[in-house]
Amino acid sequence: MTARARCFALLAGLALLLAPAASRAGFVIVNLDGAGEGFNDGTLVAPVGGNTGTTVGQQRLNVFVKAGQIWDAILGSPVQIRVQASFDPLPCSATSGVLGGAGPNVVDSDFAGAPFATTWYNAAEANRLAGVDIDPADDDIGAQFNVNVGTAGCLTTRSWYYGFDGNEGANGLDLLAVLLHEIGHGLGFMTLTDESDGTFFFGQPSIWDRYLMDNVSHKHWIDMTNAERIASAINTGHLVWDGPAVNAAAPHVLGKRARVLTSGAIVGDFTSGQGVFYQPLTTAGVTAQVVLVNDGVGTTTDGCNTPFVNAATVAGKIALMDRSATCGAPNQAANAQANGAIGVILINNVAGPEPPLRGAAPTCTIPVTAISLTDGNAIKAALGSGTVNATLSLDATKLAGADNLSPSRVRMYDPNPDQPGSSVSHFDVSGFPNLLMEPAINPDLSQNVDMTFHNFYDIGWFPQLVSVPGMGTAGLSFVLGPNPSTDGGTLRFRIPQSQRVELSLFDLAGRRVARIADGVMDAGDHAVRWSRTDDRGHRVAAGIYRAQLKTGGQQQTLSVVLVD
Repeated sequence: MTARARCFALLAGLALLLAPAASRAGFVIVNLDGAGEGFNDGTLVAPVGGNTGTTVGQQRLNVFVKAGQIWDAILGSPVQIRVQASFDPLPCSATSGVLGGAGPNVVDSDFAGAPFATTWYNAAEANRLAGVDIDPADDDIGAQFNVNVGTAGCLTTRSWYYGFDGNEGANGLDLLAVLLHEIGHGLGFMTLTDESDGTFFFGQPSIWDRYLMDNVSHKHWIDMTNAERIASAINTGHLVWDGPAVNAAAPHVLGKRARVLTSGAIVGDFTSGQGVFYQPLTTAGVTAQVVLVNDGVGTTTDGCNTPFVNAATVAGKIALMDRSATCGAPNQAANAQANGAIGVILINNVAGPEPPLRGAAPTCTIPVTAISLTDGNAIKAALGSGTVNATLSLDATKLAGADNLSPSRVRMYDPNPDQPGSSVSHFDVSGFPNLLMEPAINPDLSQNVDMTFHNFYDIGWFPQLVSVPGMGTAGLSFVLGPNPSTDGGTLRFRIPQSQRVELSLFDLAGRRVARIADGVMDAGDHAVRWSRTDDRGHRVAAGIYRAQLKTGGQQQTLSVVLVD
């Protein structure tokens, strides 16, 4: 069964075929832009960050090529993946806007090789599982990106960055990271179920719905009524991913959760958001008395003006401040530090959970935390009746972006009210370090697809890990995680009997880079850690490589993506 999830009109038929290894079919970028626009913009520019294009259009196309190469190396699909793409005007204002979007043009169910019946799969994954292009007349993914970024009236102070090195700076928007994110949706990181009314797409669940779980009711979305799915989508903090690969990877990807631990007039353990450009918290933390800031102007508790009226009282204490709509968290934190504070607690100015910390505070060296409006108001009220002390620290027992259950599960984005296009089909913003598939772009993203790889493992993208055809369930299997990796990663494989194993890494020209293992191993599962060094002990450069496993007359290869 096939359904069309979205449709893009074909404006131009230029297609760019990425060069895959022989065992993979690769990505094709289908250029939908007209003459002189988008990919065809002939404005001359200098090469940047490893992107050798000399026109705006070519640099954009090169970024798409790079993203396709990264995903192709990870997925290894034997069926070509076609991505329709264009740069068009999208909703935007001077301070906020839609950067881009992508999704499947077609979804399929009940095809040959489908792991679950009456279940939707995005076309690219369905083709991969079927081993053939189920819908040859349709491109798999449609993608649009905002051509107006950086122009008058559209994110005026920002601009697209077309380099490959993640060096976008304070005002740049890394197109490669955004593109990896959006293609991720098109490949399958999404539910087709409408969370606003709880209905399945054309009466069937998507593969994602099998792993979405409410950790209060412990029911999965495939087992819920429409009303229960509506409630689960906005049950903030309680919609989680119940897939084994993601949750096994979480302790190796996510950091410890930030918190504000209070004593005195209020005893509490309040979760805090975290930010990239702020002083890292520690498990020991910083402890002091809490003082509500008074800057004497407008909303006197936001600390947007300095010096503070109560600077003498704030000195040596933790400054409690209301989040401001007129000055950013970096300014507030810098002002608190200038007035002698040794730490900051920012209170959210809208209802909902604790906010992540945005922006850069390069001159701020004191710890900064951010808590919810409800928690902040509780601390304010307590200050009216006595002294409050606080410790700003990391909770050594909790992961940032996971729930409180044991074992913990990774949280999905479930704000109240619902945010169409963002809710459910993203990891939660509480994840830290920030994850590729959060609903907003973050400056610490790179070419690493982090737990998106494990999410795809959960939903069935990698049947090649089961066994070699004809060898039975105890046959040879092979996987690397994480992939891409900054430090090499762990190669895992299963062999049916005791035999010699050769495990090596080759570059794309076929030259051996590293011999990772060579010797007789027992039957069963094995995990070999590779530290990203070559045969001479040197660090291997970033790029795409092939890991080759040979044993018992059988051979398997997989792509290894190394990033810095």
